[in-house]
Amino acid sequence: MNFLEFPVEIGVTIFNYLDTKTKINVYNCSEQIKEYFALGCCFLTNIVLSRSTLATVKTLNEKLFLDLAEYIRNLNLSGVQDLTVQNLKPHIHRFVNLKSLDITFTNIYLTDIEEVCPAKVKNIGINFFRCPSSYRNDSNKVRCRNTFKERQFEAVHLVVFEYIVTACPLLFLKGLPMIKKLKVTISGSGNMSDVYADVGDLLLSINDRYEIEPNFNQLTYQLNVLASPHRLSKQLEGVSRLIFSQLEYICIRHLTKIDIYVSPIFINLFTICCTGVEVTVSPDLPPNFTMGGYVVFKAWNKATTKFDKKFFDKVLLELKDYFPTYVCMHNQTRMQLTNAPSSWFCIDHCVNFEKKISDLPEKVTLTDFCRLDGEIMRGRMPISLSWKSEVTHRLTFLSINNILLRRDFFVNLFTVCPKLVTLDVYIENEMIRDYTKFLSRAIHLAKLKNFMLISDDIDYNKVFSILSKCTSLENVHIRERERVANREDVTTANIVVFIQKCVNLYSLFIEADMTGEGLTMLMAPLRIQAQMLGRDYLCIEVCESYSGWNPFQDVFNPSPLQITN
Repeated sequence: MNFLEFPVEIGVTIFNYLDTKTKINVYNCSEQIKEYFALGCCFLTNIVLSRSTLATVKTLNEKLFLDLAEYIRNLNLSGVQDLTVQNLKPHIHRFVNLKSLDITFTNIYLTDIEEVCPAKVKNIGINFFRCPSSYRNDSNKVRCRNTFKERQFEAVHLVVFEYIVTACPLLFLKGLPMIKKLKVTISGSGNMSDVYADVGDLLLSINDRYEIEPNFNQLTYQLNVLASPHRLSKQLEGVSRLIFSQLEYICIRHLTKIDIYVSPIFINLFTICCTGVEVTVSPDLPPNFTMGGYVVFKAWNKATTKFDKKFFDKVLLELKDYFPTYVCMHNQTRMQLTNAPSSWFCIDHCVNFEKKISDLPEKVTLTDFCRLDGEIMRGRMPISLSWKSEVTHRLTFLSINNILLRRDFFVNLFTVCPKLVTLDVYIENEMIRDYTKFLSRAIHLAKLKNFMLISDDIDYNKVFSILSKCTSLENVHIRERERVANREDVTTANIVVFIQKCVNLYSLFIEADMTGEGLTMLMAPLRIQAQMLGRDYLCIEVCESYSGWNPFQDVFNPSPLQITN
């Protein structure tokens, strides 16, 4: 049956299953299609510009948006790096029926919300105030609070970059209408001492007696890698000031080990049987709790939440990828931290692992760390993959942590895992030569979209020479932990070639152990090349190791806690 013979309602339902790039291509393919969608109401959902070559404000000039903007319900512009208030305003007025808007990780902040948020939006994701000074400006604060009062948003996601106690989102939202679903993401970097030095007076002005009454049904607070947790322990001042007698909560922290704090009603969700993991049952967080490392804090309002089986099943589903299922190959022991079903397996002592398990996992982490015994178990035998095993056929994600490999490992991997799109590699310095040699022989077979490498003293020229043979790559993250002193003369020629060949690349993030001058010398020619190619969607960042935040790094780890082994 011809698509155009379907009733418009059915055609739109089919159309909504397509990704955004395909939607645009289909809409542009003929005038008949345009006339078809003009016949009646055709509300479009799941319009996502984020994480693709569409991630530029210029995409909003496509005919799909010019003709059908009034019918679009959900618009995700997260991470569109050239998005500003000035260039969004000419477009956003057309989205009169928009219900959900995500503009996090852009150049738009909470002070801009009146100018860029259509009147009917109920779900909003936006960056918090740009800096403490803007929050201290009473007119900005009052104006934004009034917008929240008028709009009565149902779901809110606030992203915080420079985090100061008095700028806490929970304090900003205090006294505003109830929000059904509130999420706060703190995307900090390694060193915030400069920020704190400038606002010491603000920290001293906190009244130790205040409390925050929850004005949400559900809260998720996510903290990502902040150094010196003792120094920044007041960062989640808002969380510590919540009235816990009105809440049920789960708090999970991954720093040097995994700590879990829960209300009594949640204890049955966890089945702890691994070394280095502790669960504490308490009606509230202990007063000496420090919010360092990776932390996820979830809370539910007792007055507005029904804690029935359906609720607990939903919470378990949310926790599904927080922890993998650990498989100790020494004695075939299987360990789970929650009762949630998981398609992510973390396997130690990996020789012939695909022949010894019957599961068909979608995500696998191969590690030299034995969670059962809490020890590093460096295998003496390098591993490969069997051509005949069906265990890995569904594999989409693979993380390798310090595992010795046979020379045919990557050839077999890319041959027997046709769905593999994400490869995350962590290796110590003495192993990197073998890894790059083996990867070079096989990379042409790969269909990877996401690649991450963490190691020491990285030869960027060699690594990108290899990666340039995999033109399907979209997201690449290189993290150099340490570098030999006085070696900052990085040749960028092969990185430039890599950018030229990988036309779908939307993010290149490099963390290098270099001085500021060395980082600039590395980044400048890459950004110039992207500009020359007209790649407005390509986000290129080069920063000092462990001092930057990559908004697209979540694809390299299924867990928001960045559990690696």
